[in-house]
Formats: sequence, structure tokens, C-alpha cells
Amino acid sequence: MTRMAHRPTRTMPGMRLSAGLVLLSSVGFALTGLGYLAVPGFMLSIVGVPSVATSDFLLRTEGVALLCGAGVLWAARDARPAAMRVALLSLAVYYILGSLVDLAAFGQGIVGPASVPSAAVRLVLGGACLFAAMRPTGESATR
Repeated sequence: MTRMAHRPTRTMPGMRLSAGLVLLSSVGFALTGLGYLAVPGFMLSIVGVPSVATSDFLLRTEGVALLCGAGVLWAARDARPAAMRVALLSLAVYYILGSLVDLAAFGQGIVGPASVPSAAVRLVLGGACLFAAMRPTGESATR
């Protein structure tokens, strides 16, 4: 039997959740990255940060990274369980640490109150990614 015959499918509940989180993240990264590249001043204004040349440059740089990350996540949406787990754990770190940075910035008055709901949503997504990464996938049962 070939190795592909042992590959878990999206019909397994754990793989559907994992693939869905990675796909959602890929689309979110792509849209956010495009916004950061095309309209950084507008994106900053959402959280109450004034737009200046330096912040626009930094946001555009992050936009490039997010677009590249979106491509990697798109490729990972059908990954084997071990690779999917790495993608999900990486997303969890990104979402949770990013939210904590945003909440600290809000506490220091750097960003406005719009950053709080965004941080809350990303904390939930980070928790969901952790949950999905820790779920058994059935990989050992298929070997």
C-alpha cells in the first residue's frame, strides 16, 4: 500500500476543524496583508493610530509577511497531521502573543478601544488552534 493510502482525510472531525482554522487564517492573513500594503493609513486608523511615513512603511513590510504567510497556510491546509499540528501551534502563538501585545498597547494608550475586540477574537482563534492541535487525528490508527 502507498503512503497516500494512510493519509487522514478532511472527513475526520479533527482534520476538518484543523483544515478550517488554517484555511480561515490563510484568507485572513491575505486580506489583512493586502490592506496593510494598499491602505496602511486606513488600517492604522481603525485602531486609532496616526499614520506617518515610518508606521506606513512598517505596516507595508508586515503586509508582505502576511501575504507570504497566507501562501504557506494555503499549502498547509491539506497537510499530514504532524505538519498540521505545527501550523496550528504556530498560529496559536501568533494569535495569542499578538493579542497580548495589542492589549498591552491599549493599556498604555497607544491604540484605541477598537483593538480590544480584535484581540478578543484572536485570543479565541488562538485557543481554537491550540485545541485543534492537541486533538487526536487518527494518524496512529491509520498506520
